[in-house]
Amino acid sequence: MRRLGRGPLADIVAVLATFAAVGAVCGVLWWLLVDPAEYTRTLRGGATMMEVELSKRFNADGWYAVIAIVAGFLSGLGVTWWRSRDLRLTTFLLLPGAALAAAVMATVGHALGPENPDVTLAGVARGQSVPVELVVTASAGYLMWPVAVLFGALMVLWSSTGVPGQDQPPLAADEHAPRAAAEEQERTNPLTP
Repeated sequence: MRRLGRGPLADIVAVLATFAAVGAVCGVLWWLLVDPAEYTRTLRGGATMMEVELSKRFNADGWYAVIAIVAGFLSGLGVTWWRSRDLRLTTFLLLPGAALAAAVMATVGHALGPENPDVTLAGVARGQSVPVELVVTASAGYLMWPVAVLFGALMVLWSSTGVPGQDQPPLAADEHAPRAAAEEQERTNPLTP
């Protein structure tokens, strides 16, 4: 039986599984850090949200972006360095992996967060509060993952020693080449001073 440790299939599985796992952990972290905004049931049966609660509504997007930027940068850096056997394939997989992580993070956070407030409000008395769902309200927040992942990957791709097993530059590999060339020239042309 063949080991799934080498080859393109192993790279695809490793990169996508890593991003899915990181996205799930980030979804739990997002859920733990966000204090959701709350609707308060009014006397007439409707719902209202006070000013302080409105600021909390944007707080969820802010935490999503911060977590996505940090985790995206670190995972882009780590995955590119770790799966450096085929850098073209790994680089190609970074964007789908980042999209997967963004979707998993949002899904896990939403699943762990409060229920739909419309359903919950129907069962509470007037004056009681109900938390809103944990969702990304600004669609641009999903772009934090791929941008941060690409910056992390660039740090590895631009570094000279960032990739394990990378060859030395040709001049640094043979420091004695200029001296050997001078000695060869002296041996073949004795008139050279």
